[in-house]
Amino acid sequence: MLGQNTIIPSIRKLKYLDAALKSDSPFILLSDVHIGNLKSLTKKCHEENKKVIVHLDLVEGLTKDTKGVKILKELFEVDGVISPNQRIVNAAKKIELLSIYRLFLLDSRSFESGMKSLEKCHLDGIEMLPAPFAVHFVNAIKKAAPGVPLLAGGFIDTPETIKQVFNAGFHALTTSKSELW
Repeated sequence: MLGQNTIIPSIRKLKYLDAALKSDSPFILLSDVHIGNLKSLTKKCHEENKKVIVHLDLVEGLTKDTKGVKILKELFEVDGVISPNQRIVNAAKKIELLSIYRLFLLDSRSFESGMKSLEKCHLDGIEMLPAPFAVHFVNAIKKAAPGVPLLAGGFIDTPETIKQVFNAGFHALTTSKSELW
């Protein structure tokens, strides 16, 4: 799914979509969308040969459950889902959407909870946030989920941070900083 050193544009403001479509990334993460514009945005991305990933929790007007995942695929034709909810990730995988588990590293409790969730997830990737902190946990995640591609996100705002993330062993990263795409 993910090539080595892939920078995935995360679109939080639609005014940056055209720049993202010109990027080298084969993926676009639509971070803030609603059901009224998702189909046309997905179509526009597909016309530029980009795969569309959405964060289910950030799609306004859509239920945050397995039915919502099915609607994302069948009605909106997205290619993948990112979510911190293992049930959502597993539902996406079942219907052959790219399934990426988002793991927030807030404290030791959230890390332990995330590690337990990994045991129950069937994934195409794991995104760890925030990236500058995630670099310290790469080996633990690789051990818990061998062979699963790792992504980093959050607070990626300089070329130095990108280099740090890739040197730590991540396959890809997500960033909303258009100058880094």
